[in-house]
Amino acid sequence: MPTMDNQTKPLSADGTRPPAIESTMPLLKPQQLLLQISTPPQSSQCIRTKTNPLIASTDTLTPPVTPIAPISGKELSRDEKEVPIAATSPMDSEEATPKAMAEEPASKFIEPLSWDETTPKLFTGTFSLHEAYGYGAWSTVRRATETSATSSPFTPPNSPPRNDSNPLPQSHPRILAVKTPIRPSAHAVLAHEARILTYLHAFPAASGYILPFHGFLPETHSIVLSAIPLTLEAHARIALRTAQENFTTRTMFDPVIGTTQWTSLAKALISGLAFLHSKQCIHGDIKPANILLSPISDTDFQPLICDFSSSFILPPGSAPPPINPANDAITPAFTAPELLEGYRPGKSASAATFASDVFALGVTLLVAAVGDVPYQGMALQRLAMAREGRPLAFARGGEQGSRVMKGGVVDGVLEGSLEREVEKRITAEGWVGRVVG
Repeated sequence: MPTMDNQTKPLSADGTRPPAIESTMPLLKPQQLLLQISTPPQSSQCIRTKTNPLIASTDTLTPPVTPIAPISGKELSRDEKEVPIAATSPMDSEEATPKAMAEEPASKFIEPLSWDETTPKLFTGTFSLHEAYGYGAWSTVRRATETSATSSPFTPPNSPPRNDSNPLPQSHPRILAVKTPIRPSAHAVLAHEARILTYLHAFPAASGYILPFHGFLPETHSIVLSAIPLTLEAHARIALRTAQENFTTRTMFDPVIGTTQWTSLAKALISGLAFLHSKQCIHGDIKPANILLSPISDTDFQPLICDFSSSFILPPGSAPPPINPANDAITPAFTAPELLEGYRPGKSASAATFASDVFALGVTLLVAAVGDVPYQGMALQRLAMAREGRPLAFARGGEQGSRVMKGGVVDGVLEGSLEREVEKRITAEGWVGRVVG
């Protein structure tokens, strides 16, 4: 049975983490998703995989608040496909800028401030909107191409190529994801999310854990993010399908995405949760649909946490609010049992806590191991199972139960994270110390 890498260094104060790890689970190529993706910072932990010949499925386990998977169906009109947007002035040109995500100047982000001093960072670029990536409870996420304003008359033209056989490389526009509200009541939710993202990105370590944030547009109440189309949900679903089609007793006890990749993913996400909690941020909606896999090359990806629309900052010594101050959208399959007591669909749930975030990540990693949620049946049956607070037991009774047997690698990593009683549940800090360090 594979074991944890005990030589990996623990999470340090500056957020640095272990190097890339080789794996056997294939990863979807970005070009197969028909989307251009910018390269994220290289300083963060990566997970190494082999190239996947499959194309990502748009199936979802649960409807994400910030959906990323492509949407099929109604075809957009020409106006919907090309809607020029300017943050500070009308757009004069659709010429592409050569900026890449990795070249985002650090000076654009504020120095770390207290939460009370934080205001949303504004987006000052321009872009053209295209088709929708997906829809959620509060917003629509659409693909956008960053554009440049008309050149100044005092700006000299670009130098011509030295010769026809050796032309200068052509720059490509940055591909963005623009999150816009679907109704007026969502304006405050997105503004609050932009403020949280501004606060978190003031800390340099954030780039290794959360989806890059480029700014807020107060005129349209929109958030501008990097575009990363592959979710952990889709990756696990495809891995499960592959495992079912190529069943072998040699790998029937391993996570569907592979033991090495799953272990690396667990270390990266546990470290990311510890980072959020160290900044007093409760995410409130951790699930596979809110974990994006950012390709660094054909064989590497970086897991990034996204969708902070349910998040809030809880300063030390503060009591958690009775209900989530951001919104009351939850996904029962990934919600801790203490938050489901008295909950009914359509009703407000109790506010998330640091402990419920740990439970949600535990279930998320469980899904990455078995490829699907551990609860089966009708909606009310699944809700009743989730209330019991025994996801690992239900997973062991399912078709992929051999992958999460007692004493195995998954059981060892998840130990303490899925305790039903809050007092017995491990903290993110304790979890990262035990698993990563």
